[in-house]
Amino acid sequence: MKVKCISCGHELNLDHWVFDDYEGPVKCFSCSRMMEVKTAKGMVDSINPSTISGTKRNLVSVETRD
Repeated sequence: MKVKCISCGHELNLDHWVFDDYEGPVKCFSCSRMMEVKTAKGMVDSINPSTISGTKRNLVSVETRD
């Protein structure tokens, strides 16, 4: 099955048995947008923007001493 990214429109290929009945995050490899995808019986049920950040990097505050 193929779905389009809700951000950039890039076509994502989900042609794998894992996605036949799936609910979880999917990342667009074109724009790195995370989406929540729900499928049932090999058909897309819903696609929503994810609340998960597109990056695992966190900003770190470093205090230096003079």
